[in-house]
Amino acid sequence: MATDKDDHIERPMENHAASISRITSDVLHEILLRLPISSLLRFLRTCHQWRDVISDSCFVMGHANRAPEHLLLFLPRVDASESHKTVSPGRIKIFDEKWSVSTWAASSMDPDDHLFASCNGLLCFYRKYTLKIVNPMTGQSLHLSKPDRKLFRDLYYLYSFGFHPATREYKLIYFHREPRHGSLSGQPFCFDSIQVYTLGEDRWREIRAPKESCLVNLGVVNVDGAMYWITEEEGTCCGVAVMRFDLRDETFAPLRPPPLKACEATDRPCDAPDLSYHITEVDRKVCLVTVPFSCSAPLWRRYNAEVAGRMDVWMLQSPAEDRWFLRYSIDLPASAPRFVPQPCFIRGEKILLHDHDGGAFCQDLQGDGMQTEDCSEVALLNFRPYRYYETQSYLYKETLVPLDVYAGAAIVRSSRWPLAPPDV
Repeated sequence: MATDKDDHIERPMENHAASISRITSDVLHEILLRLPISSLLRFLRTCHQWRDVISDSCFVMGHANRAPEHLLLFLPRVDASESHKTVSPGRIKIFDEKWSVSTWAASSMDPDDHLFASCNGLLCFYRKYTLKIVNPMTGQSLHLSKPDRKLFRDLYYLYSFGFHPATREYKLIYFHREPRHGSLSGQPFCFDSIQVYTLGEDRWREIRAPKESCLVNLGVVNVDGAMYWITEEEGTCCGVAVMRFDLRDETFAPLRPPPLKACEATDRPCDAPDLSYHITEVDRKVCLVTVPFSCSAPLWRRYNAEVAGRMDVWMLQSPAEDRWFLRYSIDLPASAPRFVPQPCFIRGEKILLHDHDGGAFCQDLQGDGMQTEDCSEVALLNFRPYRYYETQSYLYKETLVPLDVYAGAAIVRSSRWPLAPPDV
């Protein structure tokens, strides 16, 4: 039998529930936009009204645009050898806004998976026979077949992944590599087409490319609906250009590089290039990175750039006008070479560096972007036994981007999506 005391407790609870139910969808949308992913995943179970708001595609993209960006460091698998007796499976480290490091405990990443792209909270993994796209926050994954074409040698960095904000389409890009007959080791890859797979479709499509050579091993980035990479270009000041591939129109456009100055190093071979080039992304802008040439790694391998001296980071201000400006000019001591992982290594006015011994550091990019030898490094972690020249880093944010809606010909695997309780 209910008492007056029981009625006193139940009425505020009923009033509270009634107050929540009177919140309009627009107001609820604005409130939920400000909450972290962990809270939203719990609220999906609360009621159908909240679930409908959180699952809406506009809400998902709006929340993704507000989400803080982290730097993700991928450490590829190390096989057993004479120097390393046991197998070390691939690992992922996350650096948050304050550069605190944590290990990503990903049940959806297998030991042999090799990360090749990160976009809107989706991680893309290269596997021996398939490609895998994962949203770590929702537990959903897509498993896709590779392009149906005979491969000379399949490599993880021949794949990339991007998103166009206007069409809201995600596309996989494959750079088909062909051997150059009679060419020496270290020459750029030769290709006459790329293959494109739009998530949700049932096949790869081939698109003719305007040029035969491509330096995708020097990085590929997705910025504002286009993919960017470095290619050879006769007639430019440095013999290279930046290629832009629009993900909506699927058209190519070469961009002339900035006016680069020759390196003053005197200990390089007389026929060696002055500078080495890499592509990166900083503050959602495409950047061309130049470092003094080093012959310690062959050009055809995707090794991280060794920085001993000055590194310039040129930011693309206007793709339509090929206009660049010098965003950072970073001086590092030649006596203690550092490496920068590809393709993204700058976030929040700090740069990620590491050394031969597996030590990872960050440094401030002070004032106008000038870096001096006196700037102190902050130690982040030591990632031995992983190889310092094979690490990769990407920008990453936690999102609710669903993958089941893009299934198409892919195989979808998922942890059970949280269900709202039935209406009473």
